[in-house]
Amino acid sequence: MLNNWQRIERVVRWTGLSVNSFALSVGLSRGENLYQIKRGNNGVSRELAAMIAAKYPQISRAWLLTGEGDMFTDESAKRVSIPFFDVDVEKYVASPARFASRGYISLPTVEDAEFGAMYNGRAMGGEIPAGSMVLMKRVGIEGLIPGGDYVVVGEEFTMLRRVRREADSQVLRLLPLDADNFDEVRISVSDVKELYSVCAIVINKTI
Repeated sequence: MLNNWQRIERVVRWTGLSVNSFALSVGLSRGENLYQIKRGNNGVSRELAAMIAAKYPQISRAWLLTGEGDMFTDESAKRVSIPFFDVDVEKYVASPARFASRGYISLPTVEDAEFGAMYNGRAMGGEIPAGSMVLMKRVGIEGLIPGGDYVVVGEEFTMLRRVRREADSQVLRLLPLDADNFDEVRISVSDVKELYSVCAIVINKTI
């Protein structure tokens, strides 16, 4: 369970504001009130929870006070605010219990995505360059659309690839977009343990 400061920090990150700007947005005169919570000198008071919930009704007042239940008050807020994991997506989906989210991303135009993570691989070439953020959704094998990009989890591998199905067969082709440096992998549909669809890509361009 998240402690008092971790809950406040998660809400601050969800808003995209700095701590001081967030404090002002909810009616506090300065951010020091929140930093006292970070130092462990204060908890989340009922008054503070009420101020935050009044400004951001998507946030659960009960969760702010206790950490129990869900951060959001309704399903629509969840859909547009997805957890972000500052770890390679292939590592995350291979063992998600090992990682905690670093916060939430508000993306009202990508409602289908369930979480975001980094892609640090190079097999997808320029279309999904290393350092990109990928927004993912777990799907069943029946939801696979040939030619789409997926993180495929098997018994002995986890990889992000473009997936095609061989005609009239149960064989999937996992295609790298950098074919000069990475090989195609062929697997049986039955070998797929989990499948995550790439809903969107945020490319970090460094000048």
